Amino acid sequence: MNFQKPKGATYDARRLPSERKQSAVLSMFDGLRPGQTFTVVLDFDPDKLKRQFEAFFAGEHIWVCLKPGPPEWLIEIARPQSAR
Repeated sequence: MNFQKPKGATYDARRLPSERKQSAVLSMFDGLRPGQTFTVVLDFDPDKLKRQFEAFFAGEHIWVCLKPGPPEWLIEIARPQSAR
């Protein structure tokens, strides 16, 4: 698949308050157009967040762990061209 990477597409969620991190990542994804992707830096195990993506965006996202943690995880999340 061919993804268009928007400028400034790496988001560091480590700076956010703990209670806002997961919802912020979900919101960032919700704003993607088909074919776009972003990378997020997390300081928590993303298993729960990945399960949320699978529940809310089944078949509408691609999740790739670029760097497994701890202490930090680097996750690339994309909305395929055919989504939405």
